[in-house]
Amino acid sequence: MKKYALIFACAVAALAAFAQEGAGLLAHYAARMAEVKTLQSDFAEEKHLALLSEPLESQGRLAFDKTTRQLRWQYQTPFENGFLITQTGVFRLQGDKKEAVKNAMGRMMAAQMLVWLTLDFDSLQKDYQIMLNGQEITFVPRSQQNKAVKQITVLVDDKNPQLVRQVTLQEPGGDFVVWKFSNTRLNQPLPQGALL
Repeated sequence: MKKYALIFACAVAALAAFAQEGAGLLAHYAARMAEVKTLQSDFAEEKHLALLSEPLESQGRLAFDKTTRQLRWQYQTPFENGFLITQTGVFRLQGDKKEAVKNAMGRMMAAQMLVWLTLDFDSLQKDYQIMLNGQEITFVPRSQQNKAVKQITVLVDDKNPQLVRQVTLQEPGGDFVVWKFSNTRLNQPLPQGALL
């Protein structure tokens, strides 16, 4: 019996050390992400749907200013659309048109996008269990009521944790979306009109 108690104690100590190391790495990521004030990136999106044999693919660009809490997520191919979050509201972009989104869902989406873009771990820990595996951070919803997300996996760059290379969102039914980011520029002045 003492032998099993000793093995159990060693296992608990190892898990505690791993959790502490993980918490330290999360704190490191959070501190590095806090240094990001502006972000510009190209992205490729792949939607993998059970009904289709090939993924739906699109490309676009995003621009984010943390200080003003503004974001432009712009799809460029195959269609020009997206959304814009400014200090005055949330807008749907369709070609050259910009239309205000007035419903609560739009405001909730805007708030969530800002949390995810900054990887605000304090806010995310309230709703997600967070697990680390090297440069891979996995978020699993704490609530069983979350019907839209099974898990979200964020892959950060191995040399610079400020750079998010890929995000995968898995849905409970098996469908998933992958966003791959490239040509990311951090803390550089945003081009004129990038957030209009």
